[in-house]
Amino acid sequence: MCTDQWYEKCKSSHMVHRLRKKPLILVALFTLLLWTALFPPVTLPQENPITLEVYFSPHGECTNAIIRELKKANNSILVQAYSFTSVPIAEALVNAHKRGIKVEVILDKSRKAEKKSSARFLSDQGVQVKIDATRGIAHNKVMIIDGEIVITGSFNFTKNAEKNNAENLLVIHDKKLASLYTKNWQEHAQHSDVYVGNGMTEGGPVLQKLVQEKDKVSGPER
Repeated sequence: MCTDQWYEKCKSSHMVHRLRKKPLILVALFTLLLWTALFPPVTLPQENPITLEVYFSPHGECTNAIIRELKKANNSILVQAYSFTSVPIAEALVNAHKRGIKVEVILDKSRKAEKKSSARFLSDQGVQVKIDATRGIAHNKVMIIDGEIVITGSFNFTKNAEKNNAENLLVIHDKKLASLYTKNWQEHAQHSDVYVGNGMTEGGPVLQKLVQEKDKVSGPER
């Protein structure tokens, strides 16, 4: 059996042990607080954050979404379009050009002979327009802004696409994706002719059979 004397001795020893631990705990807490104050946690930014927005038409604000991004452009805008008759989008490109943004547009050869096409309007305002005269249809609907943002989808840059058609539009913030689209744009630019107005290119008129070639898939305007 434990005597009262033995109990008191054990109790005293335990208290001494606890008293010895307290300074160590206090030192550890003080060190931790000091370290946190001197070296606060750092959240490293994501190298290439990807964000995207999606829009649908008709009446889905696709045109306004495009214009918003064009207004925010700082350096460059590259465009590939099949049908392009949207006055608001064409005007937004011209305004960007006037702000000193490098704007370059590649259009399908069928746009060259169209009176309603934006080719002549853009060219007359100083925007460089090229005609993709490959054998097939240049059916891309793409904008690349500042090498960081890609706008693409089924949405043609037309009034019909905004108000009547069932279309989709993606606005993607991704530098790596933008670089791939830029590379493809440059490949098409190499085999395209510079548009100089009045249905002409620097290389002369496109072969008549190419000018008259009809888009059996999409029709003249979507």
